[in-house]
Amino acid sequence: MYDIVIIGAGIVGTAVARELSKYKLRIAVLEKNNEIACGATKANSGIVYNGHTARPDKLKGRLTLQGRQMFEDLCRELDVAFRPVDMLIAGFDEEDDAAIEELRARAAANGISGVRILSREEALLREPSLNEGLRSALLNPGCGIVDPWELCFALAENAAANGTEFKLNTEVTGLAPLRDGITVETAAGSLQAKAVINCAGINTDVINRMAGSESFSILPKRGQYAVLDRSAKFQISHIVAHCKSEKEKSVFLIPTLHGNVMIGPSMEPTEDRTSKKTTAGQMEKLMKSAHKISRRIPERQVIRSFAGLKAKCSAGDFLIRESEVMNGLIHAAGINNPGLTCSPAIAVHIAGLVASMYGRMGLTLELSPAFVPHRRGIVSFKSIPYGERNLWVQQHPGYGRIVCRCEQVTEGEIRESIGRMPGASSVNGVKLRTRAGMGRCQGGFCGPKVASLLSEELDRRMEQVLYENNGSELLSDSMP
Repeated sequence: MYDIVIIGAGIVGTAVARELSKYKLRIAVLEKNNEIACGATKANSGIVYNGHTARPDKLKGRLTLQGRQMFEDLCRELDVAFRPVDMLIAGFDEEDDAAIEELRARAAANGISGVRILSREEALLREPSLNEGLRSALLNPGCGIVDPWELCFALAENAAANGTEFKLNTEVTGLAPLRDGITVETAAGSLQAKAVINCAGINTDVINRMAGSESFSILPKRGQYAVLDRSAKFQISHIVAHCKSEKEKSVFLIPTLHGNVMIGPSMEPTEDRTSKKTTAGQMEKLMKSAHKISRRIPERQVIRSFAGLKAKCSAGDFLIRESEVMNGLIHAAGINNPGLTCSPAIAVHIAGLVASMYGRMGLTLELSPAFVPHRRGIVSFKSIPYGERNLWVQQHPGYGRIVCRCEQVTEGEIRESIGRMPGASSVNGVKLRTRAGMGRCQGGFCGPKVASLLSEELDRRMEQVLYENNGSELLSDSMP
């Protein structure tokens, strides 16, 4: 029997796994997809918020403030790139002026230092690409950017290094109560656990129904994004948003860690929990909203558009609590924006719920003296100083062969990404771990070589290599 089974390997599930791996527990993480970070985690703005709009009377608000305080230390421990970036919230009319003042007051009430209103001239000096119709802007320091999937991989790797088991392609099909735990039915068989933590994203309500409850529902929304080429003649140094009401979702202009500018999201309700397609109508809406901030955005230099599904809960707040109908089941439902920022604090909060549950069982959570908090990331060849590259290649010959020209990703990096635990098992898994295929050609040049390396490292025939999930084979038949 496992002590803990976690359903879902997105940013919340992996953060919980890593937090609980600090204790003497046998833990398994079940993920229905072929890769971790396959849901909202990979279709995410990557913004780490400072909590300027947080409402301390809401669980989401409290966890935002706590998560931001924890975030940079977590990234340092796990060797994940994080960059502090100030946010500018732009206003273009009198109504925006009033909303900006309200945001400033709330930020001050939340103890966020350095937040102030900029004049039109000050704002344009900071961001000359903003539209001339700008009236004022809120300078909102203390935010940042991160690659959410990189953090998710790092959390999973560190949890695995501390004994957590990851079971991919393992979809949960049912739950049944035991006298001292829960049976988790999956397509690959059943498992028993003292406690089950539901981190299934947009399907947390599905898991809840398996337990015999309909106490909450998830209202999915699809968010669409666009990414500009790194060479685009449009660069920004702040995260920029148009001031909107609390009920509206602002479109952001985001300077990514890698030199691209990302635009999004454009949000729309959807009943389809599987569709991650982009649509002409929503992309047009996205660009229209972005042009309210800056008309200089070069639409012709968009190299990638994508979409992801976000989980909004009918409860109107994060729902993190024990099930009211099944002993041992904990829900982490409705973790929408800013769930990335909150994830470290959510993990600690859930660990507290597990400790309380164990206490009622007459058990205690005991810290593991063998816990290793640090993880080393994959060395990026293009980050190595030129004067040190020859020596590095002599020691690591795979780094002497460039596979992805756009992003300067080497064979050595790709092989290491596949060999990690849990490692890449698909073309997209390699892409997210190494950036091979994220450049201007979007894998047009390097894709076949990446597939060949996957075939070799995983000992699979080429027609068995997946783009991402089962059913996404790159080839329909064997090669001659």
